[in-house]
Amino acid sequence: MNKISIRSPLILSILGVLSIAFFLIIENTKLEKETDWYDEKIEASRLAKTAHQILKGTRFKNAEFADNINDPNETGLIGQEFSLISTGRGSLSIKASTVNPNFAGMVVQLLKDAGIEKGDNVAICMTGSFPALNISTLAALQTLEVNPIIISSVTASTWGATDPQFTWLDMERLLYEKGVFKSRSIAASIGGNEDIGRALSEEGRVLALKAISRNKLALIGTDSLTDNISTRVRYFQEASLSKPIGLYINIGGGVASIGSKRNGLSMKSGLNEDVKLIDFPDKKGVMFQMAKLKVPIIHLLHLNELMNRYKLPYEPIPIPDIGEGSLYKVLKYNLLVVGSCLFVLLVLIGAIVFQDKKRSELGTEVIHAK
Repeated sequence: MNKISIRSPLILSILGVLSIAFFLIIENTKLEKETDWYDEKIEASRLAKTAHQILKGTRFKNAEFADNINDPNETGLIGQEFSLISTGRGSLSIKASTVNPNFAGMVVQLLKDAGIEKGDNVAICMTGSFPALNISTLAALQTLEVNPIIISSVTASTWGATDPQFTWLDMERLLYEKGVFKSRSIAASIGGNEDIGRALSEEGRVLALKAISRNKLALIGTDSLTDNISTRVRYFQEASLSKPIGLYINIGGGVASIGSKRNGLSMKSGLNEDVKLIDFPDKKGVMFQMAKLKVPIIHLLHLNELMNRYKLPYEPIPIPDIGEGSLYKVLKYNLLVVGSCLFVLLVLIGAIVFQDKKRSELGTEVIHAK
């Protein structure tokens, strides 16, 4: 017992080895825990995957897959680079990443973070640029049983829904008719520059108008971007009935929605709950009007920020399984193991310190001769 001392190299070595052993035990006994709203995220992602499969089966029913280089997972949700209805350049890498149906889980998380509940009204502006992300958003909204009010535009940036005969509006209607989704757009515009297809050829504008017509949607088609913006806001307000709009979602870079590229860049990607009007360099766009009404905004653009935040993989091959990733499950320390290891270590240290102190006190005791 005389050798037990906190200053002893042997004792310090033993404590060091025990500490390392406890650390390894703690690290190797972590528990996998489901995140909040796990069931809803799984359901939404499965719904998105079902939609993907139906679109692929329809688009390539009588043909072999055309582009397994730019769409290596053969989803059919990556369009050609250029077409008569394609507008600006888009990122193939980002669009190939959004075909992961687990993006629906991300949207569920954002909606719940925004406090959205069953029956709430959510206004949405979509474009043809991110068909897979549109699907993930619809899947999340339907899973949470909210009321989406959707307005779309036909045109798409490169690698989006650029097929004039199978635009986003056609995809959306097909999924509605197949019973996958219960909601679809109530109106649509050509989209593109000024929301009227400026910079498209006349043939491209005609093809966009035909897509709106064959899908039997109300046309938002004035010659003024300002009027197209106000028309969208009016449609949203009329469709929301007696319950106010609880959230606005922008998907992509539609100019009528964001108002301008500068607005799109200035707005944080993801949920924006307390949006200030000063945050908008250009005071226009549906997003700006919603901010004036104090409506929270989910901005789904600059997706690399969101992908990094929610650990969604870039250009996954193959497509991840449903429920894969930290959106669904996280490793957490087993508090019982942590507490037990800490308790044992503290008891040992305490006992050694106590013994060391006791021995020191004995060494200083004065013995008086009789």
